[in-house]
Amino acid sequence: MMRHCAKRVVACLVVLSGAMLPGLTTLADKTDRIIEGEQANTKSAVQSQDRVNTIADKTQQLFQDYQLELKRIEDLTSYNTQLTQQIRRQQQSMLETEKSIDDVAIIERQVTPLMERMVKSLETFIKLDVPFLLEERYERIAFLKHTLARADVTIAEKFRQVMEAYNVEMDYGNTIESYRGTLKIGENAREVEFLRVGRIGLLYQSLDGSDIGAWNNETRDWQELGGRYARDIRLGLKVAKKQAAPELLTLPMPAPEPAS
Repeated sequence: MMRHCAKRVVACLVVLSGAMLPGLTTLADKTDRIIEGEQANTKSAVQSQDRVNTIADKTQQLFQDYQLELKRIEDLTSYNTQLTQQIRRQQQSMLETEKSIDDVAIIERQVTPLMERMVKSLETFIKLDVPFLLEERYERIAFLKHTLARADVTIAEKFRQVMEAYNVEMDYGNTIESYRGTLKIGENAREVEFLRVGRIGLLYQSLDGSDIGAWNNETRDWQELGGRYARDIRLGLKVAKKQAAPELLTLPMPAPEPAS
């Protein structure tokens, strides 16, 4: 009896197991689908997060590029402002230069005739002056005339040379000088030593010391001097040559003209 009952229980369990098997299979399939769905969702979330990260990186890079462009625009704006100021200054400088050029042209038109008159006046002055170093002085006048006629010499250089010639003539009045030259009186010419005292006295002594004389600017002629001036003329020649110390000399000089 007991054995029979046990058999029935086993049989019942088998029947129950068979009955439950289709349900378990269905549950397992659902579970697998749920897991697969979760895995798909997880994978999709990971992919979405990757896209988000990629977009975030690109956005950050674009923002950095935007900031860099803003900085470049700011630098270019500052540079353009500086260039604009420089251009304005250059334009102002060009206007001033053009005005200066116009002024220079006006000055050139005024200075050129002035220099010509100065050279002519200097030449007249030399003709009326005591006749010392005439060859040298007239050569200077000829050089100035040639220079004024040249187109390749600037106005400034021409004016400098004219003023230099005037300064040389002025210096003659403050110096004493001796030099050898040819003295021509009438038809006779001979070698003598000249003594120039400033530009107020021009005397001579023959090389042997026998004849002495002085230039008379009133009569525009040479006149012989007596022996009373021989010693002073010899001493004056030595002083001019720096062979003797300066001292008081007694020489024939024209009386100063009264002030007008």
